[in-house]
Amino acid sequence: MAAKTDPAKLVRQARDLIEEFNRVVLDDAKDLSAPALSEATQALKSLVDRLPQAFEQTADVLEMLAANDKITMDQGRNPKDEAATTSAELRTVAADSEKLAKSLANPASALFLMGGR
Repeated sequence: MAAKTDPAKLVRQARDLIEEFNRVVLDDAKDLSAPALSEATQALKSLVDRLPQAFEQTADVLEMLAANDKITMDQGRNPKDEAATTSAELRTVAADSEKLAKSLANPASALFLMGGR
């Protein structure tokens, strides 16, 4: 049975919205204010805060699929070994994204204190 909602579609929608955000910030730069940038940065931080869980859950599901023999591989590679390696890499990315979220705390706090004219 397929997932009710395509997870890749959701992530592509998020990607497309970030692309739109990038265009808006550049195109409307003169009309933006520090409070608007603060609010956007807070939302970006919230997004980044959720990335570690997304990578961890992806790794968990990949391991479950491998344990249930739901993965095949081309070129004679062992699916369980490949899934274990990929899951470990996803967990490393999760840890890296946690660092990114922590790095966003200072600029997000600084922007929160800025007003506009």
